[in-house]
Amino acid sequence: MAKKTKTSTNALGSLFYLLALFLAYVIYLTIRLVLLTYDAITIYSTRYKVKSGNGFFKTYFNKGNYGEFKLYRKIVKYFGKQNVFANLYLAGKNTENTEIDVLAVSPHGIYVFEKKNFRGYIYGNDQDETWTQVFNRRSKYKFYNPLRQNYAHTRAVENYLGLNENETLPVIVFANQSKLQKITINSDKPLVLLKRVPSLIKKNRKTKPELYTKAQISDFNIKLLEKANMPEAVKAKHIAEVQALQAEPL
Repeated sequence: MAKKTKTSTNALGSLFYLLALFLAYVIYLTIRLVLLTYDAITIYSTRYKVKSGNGFFKTYFNKGNYGEFKLYRKIVKYFGKQNVFANLYLAGKNTENTEIDVLAVSPHGIYVFEKKNFRGYIYGNDQDETWTQVFNRRSKYKFYNPLRQNYAHTRAVENYLGLNENETLPVIVFANQSKLQKITINSDKPLVLLKRVPSLIKKNRKTKPELYTKAQISDFNIKLLEKANMPEAVKAKHIAEVQALQAEPL
């Protein structure tokens, strides 16, 4: 009798365990569905689709596009969707066009964001031509110094809009999963995790003077919108040019 009771208890315990697993899975799927729905809605409601040309599938299933969208969505809350742009193509120096990941027009200056969707430890400094992404001793990857990369972007923005150098605000943004303890740069070159971007914006609002009127901001937006959502041929050519540059010896 005792043996049968013990068997029944074990069976009941296994049933509760399976039920708990099922409920946990249902909760997980529900959360994922809610987040998926939120992404789908905001891709369109924030005008990201209009600005970048990337709809839900091109955004959600592309790591680079999705990372840029998360930054775009975050800063729209502070600048307004009419003042934020993604995937702008402006005349470049080493390539016919250079691609700006995310740009925001504010009274205090023009933010030029370069988004890096990297995980792991990041090593680098101002002078290095390449930086290093490290997962472990056997897993290291080199990538072009993002400060240099974004310098080219800010120059392109200044040339296109007719700005002085002090009117642009370049910012490098890494994914929250990045470890940035091994980076040495000057304090006037902001490099932050995605979650720190709002703090940077708030700080600039308090410390930087206003440079533009509402009419000037409107003029900038009109010009920038002309360079948004470019044809696929322009994008493909830019990718080919960048790949050719990367293939050249450093």
